[in-house]
Amino acid sequence: MDEFLRNFISRKWNVRGVTFTFLDLLLAVCITGTGLALRSTVIEYTPTDTWKLCAVVLEFALAVLCGAIVHSYTGSRLRAFLTYAILAIYPTAVANGSLWNINCIYYVILFFLGLYLYSRGNALLGTGSILAGLLIAVFRVRSWWMTLDVAYPVSLNRGWPNFYEIIGKNAFVELYDKVSLLILAGMFLTGIYWFADKKVKVTKDMVLRIFLFAAILVPYFAPYMPAWAGYTADVAALIYFMRWPKRFYLPMLHLIVSYSAYAYAINGETKLPMVVFSVLLLAMLTNVGVDLYRAAVKGE
Repeated sequence: MDEFLRNFISRKWNVRGVTFTFLDLLLAVCITGTGLALRSTVIEYTPTDTWKLCAVVLEFALAVLCGAIVHSYTGSRLRAFLTYAILAIYPTAVANGSLWNINCIYYVILFFLGLYLYSRGNALLGTGSILAGLLIAVFRVRSWWMTLDVAYPVSLNRGWPNFYEIIGKNAFVELYDKVSLLILAGMFLTGIYWFADKKVKVTKDMVLRIFLFAAILVPYFAPYMPAWAGYTADVAALIYFMRWPKRFYLPMLHLIVSYSAYAYAINGETKLPMVVFSVLLLAMLTNVGVDLYRAAVKGE
């Protein structure tokens, strides 16, 4: 009997190229149970409907998908499982769906499905998935704006510590809200032109760098961003760290910023002024931007 148990526990199963043991499976069940337990403690704070329950299921699906992305980039089972384990209990993911019932997961998962398809060499479907996610995100944010019972315009900040925390979020609102979008468009067009002019090879690693850079850049310069605007960058920063462990501080700092934005939106206060978090985001954006530029110049 003892020999049977030892063999059963140490035996390796292979399902479509994925190798795992009984202990791996047991650990996955335990971490999934922990994620469900965390959500069950806060799920009653807002109305629970089919959309909310489906969002919880998709949050675990996102964790599995991101684990697959990390495995595709690194080939490491350990890093892939760590990614799943962290995302299953990620504070902002739990707060966004189960607590707050915002359910950004419906478009965020499309972004990462696109990234996964890119990593597997299917650029066309990857682009389609990301564009579909963008359309849903724009519709979702616009619907949220329409529900706000405030006079328009009042502030360039609606919860996310963006660039306007530094230069003044209540000044020249009607001007900046249009100029900022033109600046964002100019940044992307300039980047596309520079990549084409320098004939930069868009590798898997380059796609991941661009993905995180864009995920931080857009909500940082776009006006009226809600507190949950950093959800995509929260997850992308974790994958970035798994690919380049020296950047371990990026997901930690971004998670602090995101959770502080949630706290400010829910409680109306944070431990530090919001401008501090805006400066932190600028530092992270610069860090990832420098990584992106160096990789493009070196052709990595």
